[in-house]
Amino acid sequence: MSNLLDRLENPGKFTFNEKEIISYVLANSEEVLHLSIYELAKKTNSSTSTIVRLCQKCDLSGFREFKITLARDLEAMYQTVNDVDANTPFESKDTDLMISKKIAQLTSETINATQRLLTTQKLNQSAKLLMEANNIYGVGVSDNYIRLRDFKTKLLRIGVYLRTMDLQAEQYHLAANATKNDVAVIASYSGTTAEITNDAKTFYQNKTPIIAITSDGSSPLASYATVVLLLPQKEKSTFKVSNFSSQLAVEYILNVLYSCLFNRNFDGNYSGQKSTPVSKFEF
Repeated sequence: MSNLLDRLENPGKFTFNEKEIISYVLANSEEVLHLSIYELAKKTNSSTSTIVRLCQKCDLSGFREFKITLARDLEAMYQTVNDVDANTPFESKDTDLMISKKIAQLTSETINATQRLLTTQKLNQSAKLLMEANNIYGVGVSDNYIRLRDFKTKLLRIGVYLRTMDLQAEQYHLAANATKNDVAVIASYSGTTAEITNDAKTFYQNKTPIIAITSDGSSPLASYATVVLLLPQKEKSTFKVSNFSSQLAVEYILNVLYSCLFNRNFDGNYSGQKSTPVSKFEF
């Protein structure tokens, strides 16, 4: 038996009313699985007899078998999702559940691709720079800055302070006051953002080691860096639904760096964890 979804997407042999039902089924596949034949007829302004004829034209005995077959084909389709386009990870015709599957697949693909770009030497060098620095500076703009703020919060839990500037245009002052005994963590997907490369140049002139997180190993940012932690080059379009992939990759690398630092003093950091105070309301 051929795939039911394929048959419904090529409805040449169906009547006008049957095509209206098909349109509703394709747009609301998961919902249809939980509808009775009477509920579907009401939602499509059709009749139960029309729905039964549609099922029979699909070589199915009735609506119950139709729903069983539809559920099976949907599950098979979800299982075959792979190589998700980072620029347009879902299409307008996708259901909510299909979107959730594609975003999950994109997350997995992105993290696996990012991990493959890491090396023991780069991670060891990055952790050593962070451990030995007098001051750690975090520089990034827009979403990358938000990822750095999350990194900052994690580091505070193990007594490490990441210096950032809330006004991103003022990040220059971090670079201007840095020394060779400090380290800068700079995140930029392109590695060409003006504010970022200018700050990186200032850090470089001050002989401050730089851990660069970027997708372009030959970018201006990378040229100033002591260590380059590469991001997968998945986002290449000038238009994209969102920067899901690049931000997943940046967050993953920062989580790895935090974990490497935590592991340098695992017992001490683990035992030193403090829970968030709980407010007590007494009347």
